[in-house]
Amino acid sequence: MYSQGTQAVSHRRNVRYYSTSPAARRRREASSQERVRLLQLAVCLALFLTIFLWKGVFPQKLGQVRDDLLALITTDLDLQGTLARLGESLAGEGTVLSELGSFCLEVFGAEPREEPPEPAPPLPPLPEGAGLLEDELHFLSRRSDAAARISHYADLTRYGLTAVPVEPAPEPEPEPEPAPPEEPAAVPAVGTVISVSDYSGDPLPNNYTMDQLSLGELETVTPVMGHLNSEYGYRDHPINGRYQFHGGVDIGGQSGDPIGAFAAGTVEYTGEDDSYGLYLQVDHGNGVKSFYAHCSRIVVTKGQVVALGEKVAEIGSSGSATGPHLHLELKYNKMHLNPVYYVDILEQ
Repeated sequence: MYSQGTQAVSHRRNVRYYSTSPAARRRREASSQERVRLLQLAVCLALFLTIFLWKGVFPQKLGQVRDDLLALITTDLDLQGTLARLGESLAGEGTVLSELGSFCLEVFGAEPREEPPEPAPPLPPLPEGAGLLEDELHFLSRRSDAAARISHYADLTRYGLTAVPVEPAPEPEPEPEPAPPEEPAAVPAVGTVISVSDYSGDPLPNNYTMDQLSLGELETVTPVMGHLNSEYGYRDHPINGRYQFHGGVDIGGQSGDPIGAFAAGTVEYTGEDDSYGLYLQVDHGNGVKSFYAHCSRIVVTKGQVVALGEKVAEIGSSGSATGPHLHLELKYNKMHLNPVYYVDILEQ
């Protein structure tokens, strides 16, 4: 008879032996697989000995035995591969080992080996005269840096060409410095003789000159644009017929046409007589004065300041005149000047 304590100990032992924990199951599976591998190896060796001894007696049965053996041991593919590699390593050894290796190769097969790729067929020979292409292919097959490539392709003689020397561009000529603006010539002072006339006629009356004198910086305009009816100098008077000096110029025009001031100034006087008809005189300063006669109407008064070109009168034929015109006289310090030097006259 067993006591209850003895039964409890026995029960605990049984529980520990048949434990179903994961670690115990893995150990049991590993042990089982080892036993299977050892059994397969033993069978393989036994069959090898049998076949080695009876190979010459039952050669026709070898294929069937190999198939049966493969069916038996294929339960573990890793073992099959291991035996195949073992056979490869033993195939070149001694007689017994060689026979064992050959047997393993026949039974288990050899793992396929990767065959080295076949070399590419050589390029066909280049045609005659293709040396340049061959050189280029050879150059491209090398790994050259940027400097080598530039030097290679810059050699034009390889292509049968001759490098043309490039002359450096001529340096641009420095632009000439602009000439400083010319300073305006100094204007001669008022009354300075600018040009001397080659007059050779009768002696001139007092206070009359044929020379051109400077009016200084006085800005002037032509009072009336018209044709020259009578010049400055000696002439036969158109009315009385006497040969006498004409102290101004007669500029033709239409009655009522405006007469502008020769220059800015102040009206010195206005008047009327039988010879000049309606007349006026403007003082321009510095001794320069202008006189207008034979007017049909005067539009300014004594002492009035007038601007350059401002209307001072209208053309007429008052006084001793044969038709409407402007009688214009210019003076410098009581010296009569030839107005032709200072106004524009329309050509005939």
